[in-house]
Amino acid sequence: MADWRALSGPEVGDLAVRLLALDWSWLLADVPAVATAFGWTVGTVSPYSVSLGTALGPNRGSVSVRSEKASNIAVKVTDYADDDADGRAQVRDAFADMASAITAALGAPTLRSPGEYAELRWAGTETTVRLRWFDASVALYLFTNEALDLEDQVAALDEQGLL
Repeated sequence: MADWRALSGPEVGDLAVRLLALDWSWLLADVPAVATAFGWTVGTVSPYSVSLGTALGPNRGSVSVRSEKASNIAVKVTDYADDDADGRAQVRDAFADMASAITAALGAPTLRSPGEYAELRWAGTETTVRLRWFDASVALYLFTNEALDLEDQVAALDEQGLL
């Protein structure tokens, strides 16, 4: 795909540092201020999410919300790649470059999870930065540790066939 775009490793490393340092209320009402601070635009707002326009374009980011409180910020850091060998190589290489840049900025990941949807995490005291590799794209997240713990519990129950 000739027009496939991805943030550079250093751009993602800088974004990860800024996200992990972010100190805010996590209230839905404060999402516009966070978006402005990161140079993003606010799109559709619902009781459950806020879409964000980021460096890669409109609707490339989001904030998940429960009961007026945000649980995570998600930012696509690559476009969707073609479903072929070249596309998969682009995504793999972008993930590796981004992981290296974040590691240089934040230190060694606190969790490495290989597999179909590989991910790396850098845990802070209240929040965790998460880099995930999907089939055709890469995304960067900032989770509250509480929300990420809950997601991990649900995933564990799902793996046990209890959901």
